[in-house]
Amino acid sequence: MLERLDVVRLSPRSVIDVGCGAGRGLLALKKRYPAAELVGLDSALGMVRAARAVMAPPARGFFARLRARTAPPVAHVVAADAHALPLADSSVDLVWSNLALHWFESPERAFAEFHRVARPGALLHFSFFGVDTLAELRALGARTMHFHDLHDIGDLLGNAGFAEPVMDSERLALSWADAGAMLADLRALGGNALRGRFRGLLGRAHREAWLRALGSLRRTDGRLHMTIELVYGHAWCPQRKRRSDGLAPVEFVPRSAIGRYPRDQ
Repeated sequence: MLERLDVVRLSPRSVIDVGCGAGRGLLALKKRYPAAELVGLDSALGMVRAARAVMAPPARGFFARLRARTAPPVAHVVAADAHALPLADSSVDLVWSNLALHWFESPERAFAEFHRVARPGALLHFSFFGVDTLAELRALGARTMHFHDLHDIGDLLGNAGFAEPVMDSERLALSWADAGAMLADLRALGGNALRGRFRGLLGRAHREAWLRALGSLRRTDGRLHMTIELVYGHAWCPQRKRRSDGLAPVEFVPRSAIGRYPRDQ
C-alpha cells in the first residue's frame, strides 16, 4: 500500500484510515505525511483502544509525561462505522483503508461515504481480500465471510462518483505444517463476520472433523496449502464533484472570462 503511493503526487492536509485496526498504518502514514492531520476510524472498540495506546505510548519520567500532555497526538482515533463517517463533507485529501473492505456490510454505502468526505482531487487508496481468498476451504464446505470480486468493486467506485479507478490483484500461496497452525492463523484474521454463524460452542468432535478434512489440502511437500487473494484499488475524487443527492453542478462562466472567439468557432 505504501509503495503504491510512491508514484502519486499528493501532499494531503488531512488523511483518514478507515478500519485502522491497531494503528500501525497510521504510524506509517504519519511518517510519510508528517504535516497531515490523521484520523483513524474503526468499528471495533478494542481496536480503537489498542490504536490509541500505540499513538500515545506511556511516557516514563515526570518531564516526559509533561511533554506528552502538551504534544499533539500522532493521530486521533475514534470508534466509527464506515457506512456513516463522523466527518464533514469534502474534508479529506486521502482516504486510506487497508484490508478492511471485506468486513463492510455494504461496500457501496462505504464508497458513498468516502466520496462524501473526500475533497475534490482527493485520493481513495484501499486493499481487501478478494473472491479467491480461502477458496480451498470453501471447497471443503467451510462457511466463510463474503469476499468481493475486484470487478464488482471497480463498478461500485464509478457508481459512487469516483474517477479513474484502477484495480489489480496478487495471489499469495501460503502453507502450514499442520492443520492446527492453519486454524490458529485463520482465527487471527479477526473473528467471524457471518450473520448466520453458530452462537454456541460446537465441541471437540466438530474441530476434530475439520482437522481431518484439512488434511486433504496437503501436497507432495507435506504441507497444507491455501490461497489468499490481495486486491488493491485506487480512484480519484473528480474536481467537479457530484453532490450527495446524485446531481452534478453546472457552472456558468462569463464570456469575458474565457476570451472572445471568431464567430466561426
